[in-house]
Amino acid sequence: MHNGDRAVLRISCGTAVAALVCYSLALPMPHLGCIMAWIVLCQGKPLPIKKGIVVGLLLMTTLAGGVLMVPMLTHFPLAALLFTALLLYLLMLMGLAGKGTQAMLLTVAVTIIPIAGLIEQSLAVGIAQMMGLGIIIGTVVNRLALALFPPQTPPAGAAKVPLMPESPHQLALRAVLIVLPVWLLALSNPAFYIPAVMKTVMLAQQTNTLAAKQVGQELVLSTLMGAVLAVGLWFGLSLWPSLLMLVLWLALVSLWVARRLVRLVATRFTPSFWSNAWVTGLILLGPAIQDSAAGKDVWLASAMRCSLFIMVALYGWACVVFVERWHPSGRPAAEAVAGE
Repeated sequence: MHNGDRAVLRISCGTAVAALVCYSLALPMPHLGCIMAWIVLCQGKPLPIKKGIVVGLLLMTTLAGGVLMVPMLTHFPLAALLFTALLLYLLMLMGLAGKGTQAMLLTVAVTIIPIAGLIEQSLAVGIAQMMGLGIIIGTVVNRLALALFPPQTPPAGAAKVPLMPESPHQLALRAVLIVLPVWLLALSNPAFYIPAVMKTVMLAQQTNTLAAKQVGQELVLSTLMGAVLAVGLWFGLSLWPSLLMLVLWLALVSLWVARRLVRLVATRFTPSFWSNAWVTGLILLGPAIQDSAAGKDVWLASAMRCSLFIMVALYGWACVVFVERWHPSGRPAAEAVAGE
């Protein structure tokens, strides 16, 4: 079995296990646990199990510590804004230095947990637990898959040296400009804008691996593809609404996406396009399931979220164009592909 096939099976099975555990525990926003597991599963070099569990527990504690930002946001909003902007800038630099997964997870902690804490402290703690659980699940599934299907030894040859971006500070600043305004908007209505903040964080990471000419097309098209995936999942789930069908459909669609992510199926889109599309689909599907359980109009709420995501993608595109005209950033960051 080729390493790419192993990676696809690992990602698909891990997504299914994460969905089963997260939705069975009925913690708040269980789709965030699936997203965290997806991020971990897509890494080419999985963490050892002990280290992954420790990282998950530490991140869970760090995420819960994001609740401490709530009093600062309430009483000292300007100081909280400047502090958050500084943290985002440092985390974006960290991601450009080759620690993309850790930077992504910590960025989510800095942006989403304080906003959730404005709604309810228990919600922020529950989200922190869900994200940490997703990381632990992704790590365990990765290691078990490697034990069951050991990867083939690559042929001897020159090792690939990842190319660093030419202007990391500019790319980091550009990413902050994409995330921060949407984060500020979320302070006015946290419950509605939390999915948008998660989407914006993913877009900011995606723009760092794209040339300026690719950004507009990929940001908007990946958002639309995510909406198509979410609609397909919803119709499939409506045939027999149950946890088992949800897990099976998530496994099937993640298998379809992962084949394109690791380039087993040739497409003209980059791996970041497919990863962002699938995360967008999960962000749209999770709230839709909660809306259905609460008796709300699922299609209207989903249409509003999708429209918001498209506006966010257009805004990110405008930021990139503006910064590029002011000062070209040159070569973007290198993009890792699972299974390589």
